[in-house]
Amino acid sequence: MPCRLGVCQILYRHSGIRKSLPMPQQVAMRRPAQTLQRQRGKRRGAMAHRITRRGSIKAISATIGIGALARSNRASAQTLPSVIFGGTIPFSGRWAEIGQSVHAGYQTVVKYVNEVKGGIDIGGKRHRLELRLVDDASDPQRATTLLQKQIDDDVLFFLGSYSTPIILPQVALTERARKPMVQAGGGGDPIFTQGYKFVFGMYPRASRSAFPAVDAFEALSPKPKTITVVYTNDPFSKPQGLGVIERLKERGMQVIKVFELPAQLQDVSAVLTSVREDAPDIVMCLTSDQNSLLIARQMAQSRTDVKMLFTSLGPQAASFREALGKYASGITCISTWSPTFPYTDPIFGSTAKFAEYYRANNTLPLIYHQGTAAACIVAYVSALQTVGRTDDPIAVRDTLAKLDIESLYGRIKFTPQGDGDPVLMGSAVTQVQGGDVKVIAPERLREAPPLWPIEPWSKR
Repeated sequence: MPCRLGVCQILYRHSGIRKSLPMPQQVAMRRPAQTLQRQRGKRRGAMAHRITRRGSIKAISATIGIGALARSNRASAQTLPSVIFGGTIPFSGRWAEIGQSVHAGYQTVVKYVNEVKGGIDIGGKRHRLELRLVDDASDPQRATTLLQKQIDDDVLFFLGSYSTPIILPQVALTERARKPMVQAGGGGDPIFTQGYKFVFGMYPRASRSAFPAVDAFEALSPKPKTITVVYTNDPFSKPQGLGVIERLKERGMQVIKVFELPAQLQDVSAVLTSVREDAPDIVMCLTSDQNSLLIARQMAQSRTDVKMLFTSLGPQAASFREALGKYASGITCISTWSPTFPYTDPIFGSTAKFAEYYRANNTLPLIYHQGTAAACIVAYVSALQTVGRTDDPIAVRDTLAKLDIESLYGRIKFTPQGDGDPVLMGSAVTQVQGGDVKVIAPERLREAPPLWPIEPWSKR
């Protein structure tokens, strides 16, 4: 039996028996005209199939090529000398959820540099990045013990954990060892006001960190007039609250009442009774995410309505919004970073490309903690490349102190005390809208107009 056209062509191309098989055209000539028409139709279909097949092969080859390049870069990076970043992370305990997000930000940059870029050039030689981050279990004492061990093991460069109570005692250790720490988890004023020279923070210090929210309130129409401020007595929230009070007064808004509460809250019903009596336009809560959740829940349950509820921490995390459900709508907060920022980056190319790579390689939701943590390593890489050596932590520290670059995070420039420049590295203001957080200020980064005033709890 004569073979079919497509099969013959494959045999003629890829076998050594080309002459032993009849040519398809010869087979067709022996057939009647009707058969010949059918055969020509098949031949046209086969040609179309070959064209499609060629396109598919090209596409597959391109994909294989990209994958092969990534595998090649990954394999070559494994043999390179390492730049080691030490530190601790709260993988467990009270701060575990945020700690894992911070780690994911660090890890994403390391993975991209090693597996996609094949390392980084420092002093004319390629290097890979390596993380040595251990679980501090959200315990400051454990965190300092573990960090001291890494210092004794001669780790030269450190990344931060999460929360001021953990980072503050660690900073004393790295300062004594004269080894830099770049961190995205501690903004308490004591970190930056005690003369430490080897710590750098991506946030403005706590007392300045909520200034963008006050500035955003000033731009609301009609402008709010009365504010109640609630803060907790911990190393971050108290200076943040006191800073907010001064900023509100500077902007001509009346602070009608201030509440200083314990670091960990159990009940705020007495505070909410006062809020209902005073009816301020805005309630500002400067505290942890857990405390913010408790306050928001009790406000909803007691129908304590205000025109805007601001919490410095909480709404940024999906778990917070899910816990409140419809009652999360309209809550405003600050976010040091958003994946919608329109910045360029020396490693990823842009904020958008970082976000794309992160989402393709991680399951944790992308929030500001990952972007801020990633910027820590971007800053380190820039400093190391400028110094051209990996064995001189003091030179790297001096370069970080002078750093002024654009990154996926935005501008990175530290104050002489080591915290983020309050103008260049100030937070965006975000608000829960449609179950997600949207940037509402500053205007140049705005994703959505602010909800003002927000709906009463009973109408949500």
